[in-house]
Amino acid sequence: MLKIRIGLLRDLQRNLSSLREQTDAQLRANEKACRVSEDAIARVDVAQLAANRPIEDCYAAAKCLSSNAYLFGVFDGHGGGACGRHVSVRLYDYICAAVLQKHTVRELPLKERLRWLFSSVDRNLPTVFKNVHEQNVENFHRHVVSNANVTNVRKSLQAAFCALDEDISRGAKPVNKPGCANKNIEEQVDGKKMEHFDLRKTDFERMSLNVAMSGSCALVAHIREDHLHVANVGDSCAVLGVSDHGATIARLMSRAHCIDNADEVERIRKAHPICESMAILRGGRLLSELYPLRAFGDVRYKWPETTQKELLEPFGSSLPPGLQTPPYLTAIPEVFYHHLTPNDRFLVLASDGLWEWLEPDVVVRLVSDHSLGAQTLTPYQPKPGINIDQVNE
Repeated sequence: MLKIRIGLLRDLQRNLSSLREQTDAQLRANEKACRVSEDAIARVDVAQLAANRPIEDCYAAAKCLSSNAYLFGVFDGHGGGACGRHVSVRLYDYICAAVLQKHTVRELPLKERLRWLFSSVDRNLPTVFKNVHEQNVENFHRHVVSNANVTNVRKSLQAAFCALDEDISRGAKPVNKPGCANKNIEEQVDGKKMEHFDLRKTDFERMSLNVAMSGSCALVAHIREDHLHVANVGDSCAVLGVSDHGATIARLMSRAHCIDNADEVERIRKAHPICESMAILRGGRLLSELYPLRAFGDVRYKWPETTQKELLEPFGSSLPPGLQTPPYLTAIPEVFYHHLTPNDRFLVLASDGLWEWLEPDVVVRLVSDHSLGAQTLTPYQPKPGINIDQVNE
């Protein structure tokens, strides 16, 4: 009996050890680290765990060379991964195009303003997509530099987010319809010029519509010197780890745009007739369907009924229940500002998948303990000629 129990215990220990190794390997599979060592940023660490196959979330890090601002973002896609991928590789170009003159350190062409550090998706675009995107960014740049209301980083970030979302919506409309994103698309993909492109017009329209019909939240940290701005659309969250009398505490740098946010609920209900106030938010969701109350794409909650019936119904899409006075959804970000100090140790950006399981205080403690452990495990390198007494001191 004793031998049998010992054997079972050993088998259990082996199984637990194997399970622990498998879990650890899964958690580490999408790890990434990047040392920056510039201004307020020492390094960037990334971890990603897929909840869906294929994964719908993306992340991206880059530097705006015209302002020396760093951009770090988490993009939580839903209804498919098309919109999240689209926003993660295009939004930073709009942000760079909206750099304020007072923050410009180098005058650079729009195409040369962004330097990528890393991203979770392929940033290469088919030629026709690239051409349309560059034209959209140029149009936005001309608009934003002539807009006297864009006077600070908060407004420039809001302008960039909104411009991209508007271009997503326009790009989903056929090129022969009013309001399409680029009247030159038809010329670029038809006739003699077709041989230069790897995408047909119908494919372009279908892929653009796929981006617009899916959706994405976006959380972007904009760090210039010791100035931190966090722009948020949706239910992702940013938390700052701050040293406070020997402990590290959590400071929220964003608010989730969902039914739990009373200000957000009030904003949406005030934007529509009183007769819709009960139908707009049901079961904790927008029109009974969508959990985040701000998002890119998701044109089913932005387009009028006539447009949806013409463009979306042929693809099997139905109207959201209770659709009366769209748009119900916006991509205007809520922007928080913080002046960084030596007490600010780290910033955590994560989609709602993390915060559903862990409170901000717990996340900050885990990151703080990890950072402390990493420092402790770094071998001590004494200076040449130093003795043991000096080491002890």
